[in-house]
Amino acid sequence: MDNIYLRWAGCGHFEALLGDINVCFDPYLFGEDLERAEPIFDYIFISHEHFDHCHPKTLRKLCAGDRWKKLFVPIGCLTPNEPVDKNYGDAAFARDLPVTKHIPADKVQVVYPKYQDVERYGRREFPGPFEFDLGPIQVEVYESGESARPDLPTCAYLVTHAARDVAIFHTGDLHGAYPPLENLRGRVDYLVHMKTPMGPLVDAVQPKFVIPTHYRTDRQSEPIPAGHWPPNLTDVNAFLEDLREQIGGKAQLLPFTAPIQYEVEMPAKQVKWAWEWYNSWDIPAWRAE
Repeated sequence: MDNIYLRWAGCGHFEALLGDINVCFDPYLFGEDLERAEPIFDYIFISHEHFDHCHPKTLRKLCAGDRWKKLFVPIGCLTPNEPVDKNYGDAAFARDLPVTKHIPADKVQVVYPKYQDVERYGRREFPGPFEFDLGPIQVEVYESGESARPDLPTCAYLVTHAARDVAIFHTGDLHGAYPPLENLRGRVDYLVHMKTPMGPLVDAVQPKFVIPTHYRTDRQSEPIPAGHWPPNLTDVNAFLEDLREQIGGKAQLLPFTAPIQYEVEMPAKQVKWAWEWYNSWDIPAWRAE
């Protein structure tokens, strides 16, 4: 079986190249990364309308070309909580919403969570769709977090490639576990998660691997420029060790570094941690002395 490739590009942006189909969640690129970006994705999934998850400049670059088919969004990306600038503060802007200012409406599909966080938002009736078949992949929508209003739910996505026996659950800005997430048990290989606490979510979902995102890995190489979300961590290693302690032995932590693309050996689903040999000099300084 051919290997697959996973990449955390910074903030919530996550990519999965699965061979016959490529998907991206919450794309968010800047500078040279945005200039070099190619429209290589078949489908793009947006968790909510905040600018660092629904980023017009990035979407205009990636939602193009012959390969791209559809942008999936929660309802808030089309009908945000008005007035936007007042109600969202610095998290979203009237200039950016609705997303159909930037992407043709016939290429945008609104989706709703099949499984709701009733404890936090109450029981609501949504029109759907809640799940869909996209050929090689099947998608189920779960409720995420940071909803502007209960009637504007945000979305987490379970993307399953049955033929390759691999499933990715991207949580969006989910703030905590809720009982219906237990429907995911035994179904998730890679839990891509942005928020803490991590322990209760891993208890609920029981994934094989956890890829933490939405933090700054290194102030020099981080693709998202300083001054933008997310903030810097004072000690990345300590943060990752704290997450590992929360998870315990229930899943394997995969501490990806943005924006490196990682090859995943199939069917074992193990990330190949590779060495990259290079010299930054012709003659080492200690020999020249």
